[in-house]
Amino acid sequence: MYPVLFKIGAFELRSYGLALAISVALGIWIAMKRAHRFGIKKETILDLAVIIMLAAIVGSRFWYVVYHIDEFRGQWLNTINPFQNGTIGIAGLSMVGGVVLAIISALVYAKTKKINFLNLGDTMAPVFLLGEGIVRLGGCFLNGCCFGRPTKNFLGIVFPPEGVAGSVFPHTHLWPAQLFASALGFIGFALVLWLDRKPNFSGFTFWLVFCYYCIDRFVVDQFRYYETPQVLATLGPITFNANHLLLLGLFLISGYFLIRGWRQRR
Repeated sequence: MYPVLFKIGAFELRSYGLALAISVALGIWIAMKRAHRFGIKKETILDLAVIIMLAAIVGSRFWYVVYHIDEFRGQWLNTINPFQNGTIGIAGLSMVGGVVLAIISALVYAKTKKINFLNLGDTMAPVFLLGEGIVRLGGCFLNGCCFGRPTKNFLGIVFPPEGVAGSVFPHTHLWPAQLFASALGFIGFALVLWLDRKPNFSGFTFWLVFCYYCIDRFVVDQFRYYETPQVLATLGPITFNANHLLLLGLFLISGYFLIRGWRQRR
């Protein structure tokens, strides 16, 4: 819709970059406010924020490349080359891969620094859902990426033909999958904070966030457009893609530890 908010000379302020910057800054501020409650130092939040951002970018890019392997055959340098088509930046990220690598990186960091990983997760996990809400709205929707499938429903949106979504489906009503993802992100953030208002077992908030995200993402993917090679199977109106393999694994692990924590607490 509005991938570039404004331009001054060679400088462009892109909606996706601004949304990402806002989500990171706000996320760090909220996590630092929560740090004392879980016995985490504020400087730890700052260090881990940098690690998570880098891991999220690398993981998202890796999973996108795996997902679109034919796009890079014979030109493998483009998988990491930030200078393409006269622009600076790497286009093409898949959030699920970033989530998995960010969790692994946080675990390694916690083990290295001898910090309780679950307390660290309880501190920072809710801001992930807030970031989803901000970036899907101010980034993906305004950028025109991560769009939905064609629909005749009154909720359908026609994207400009010069944008990403409009170039694939010109003059066609599409499900606003980005807005669905954004709404679920904000709802999840509010819900988790409400459930987290009273002390619970260590890891409760962390595992709850990722159980919620797995369901959230699966629901959104039923409206989101994926190219035919990316769809693994269909069951009536329900589609399954490669993302769902990672989501299923993450959901089972998170659900197991969530249930185990409840039982131990009781």
